[in-house]
Amino acid sequence: MNRNVRALIAPIFRLTFVAALCIALTIMNENFLTWTNIINVLRQATLLVIVGLGLTAVILTAGIDLSVGGVLALVGCTTAQLLKSGLPIPVAVLIGLAVGTAVGFLNGVMVGVIKLPPFVATYGAKWIAEGLALLLMQGQIIFGFPSSYRWVGVGYVGPIPVPIILTAILVLAFDFFLTKTVVGRDIYALGSNRDAAYYSGVSVCKITILVYTLSGLTAGIAGLLMTARLDAAELGMGEPFLMQGIASVVMGGTSLLGGEGRVTGTVIGAIILTLVVNGLNLMGVPALWHQIVLGAVILTAVFIDLQMKKWAN
Repeated sequence: MNRNVRALIAPIFRLTFVAALCIALTIMNENFLTWTNIINVLRQATLLVIVGLGLTAVILTAGIDLSVGGVLALVGCTTAQLLKSGLPIPVAVLIGLAVGTAVGFLNGVMVGVIKLPPFVATYGAKWIAEGLALLLMQGQIIFGFPSSYRWVGVGYVGPIPVPIILTAILVLAFDFFLTKTVVGRDIYALGSNRDAAYYSGVSVCKITILVYTLSGLTAGIAGLLMTARLDAAELGMGEPFLMQGIASVVMGGTSLLGGEGRVTGTVIGAIILTLVVNGLNLMGVPALWHQIVLGAVILTAVFIDLQMKKWAN
């Protein structure tokens, strides 16, 4: 079966998985398939999708970024401190995003220039980012941001929450960038065969720095949206997004070996994880069981996806 047919089958399978999950949750709880809950699910998925966009670019090059949770927390805490100090919102937001982008850039330099293994470089960056956030916060929780800042996290444009609109724009931009531009094709080429990409003229170092920088930026955007939604910032706010972010990317069909996948698949993976958590909440399942169920769903979805790929070959 050729590559184009496989590329068509994979998203159909994932959408079918989402539909089956929705049907099962609707049967178990009649409140699931309501407009209010659907919007709630999509809004909850936005942060995971945004983190997953940058991770998708990194994993497409056969890399990994373990610092996204720390970067999310650092950007959220930095922006919160700047806002509480009276700095104008646009300035605080730009500085926060610059911090996240800088951490991503340094990750790219460590991996692309210094040649550290991605796991080691980004794991070290995670601890540095969390350490800086700890110094900023001193164990405190900052809350009470301006309403104009909070609008980005809780506001609406008509019936649609602002975070969903912003996330949709980012998804479209990343999908276009990765699939329709020369640099995007270089990212896929680098993940498919690093040596062949190098000899064909791809700037391996620049592409590596770029994807990690994008990952830092998207983690920073997620940090801003999270503080705006919660009207609070604290040290551990980014902890859940590392493994769930990677799981969303892998469940969406992006290969950890690089060179295969799309951000649209990452969106589906993030929605699957969010649907599971939402369904568990509606059914009153204790939070202590959530991680066990999520782990089982992730393993099942990835296993089925791998079997589908083997069948397609």
